[in-house]
Amino acid sequence: MKKVLLLSVSIALLCIPGSAAPCMTGTLASYIAMASVGCTLGNLTMSDFAYKASADGGAGEITADQITVTPLLVPTGTFGLQFAAAWSVQSAQSQGSNITYHVTSSAGTLQVEQVRLDGDGFQAGLFGSVVVDEVLGTTTTARSLEVYLKCTEVCRSKTSAELNLTPAAGALAVADRATLQSKQGAVAMTGFTDWFIVCIPCV
Repeated sequence: MKKVLLLSVSIALLCIPGSAAPCMTGTLASYIAMASVGCTLGNLTMSDFAYKASADGGAGEITADQITVTPLLVPTGTFGLQFAAAWSVQSAQSQGSNITYHVTSSAGTLQVEQVRLDGDGFQAGLFGSVVVDEVLGTTTTARSLEVYLKCTEVCRSKTSAELNLTPAAGALAVADRATLQSKQGAVAMTGFTDWFIVCIPCV
């Protein structure tokens, strides 16, 4: 997976979109339809969205039309994409959503210095879990973040994770994998947000 992300970033650098419109709230399906042109979020271009769903035990698959993508702009050099849907499984069920896309900077001096992953609305019963894994690939390396709610006899949770990118990245391949599993009771998630910080001193 990490080698594929490194290759994806290299290809993205050769094909940076030239005239993308600003990102607007829409479905993941509408973002996929933008293809390599993508859309702009601040000085960043988001493009090449792809999606794959899975489900087991009678759970329904979450489709790209059911996922709402909301661009988030913070005046301090922080840009985000929020992915929201009614992810939910019952006992002995599982559900998965894999979202991939590219991020490229249109301004050479404003590259991504830090990334953050936030989870929202995590719920799990006994022996249930919600996990969102994020792998970020640059031209030289791949790193990962994880947020989760994992319940056995007790529940452990982490709803926010961040890392600094050194050196800062002008292009990223992002792969988000959300997985819900239940052995007993309902497990649910309302969404997660990918944050890209291009100016840490501004925060």
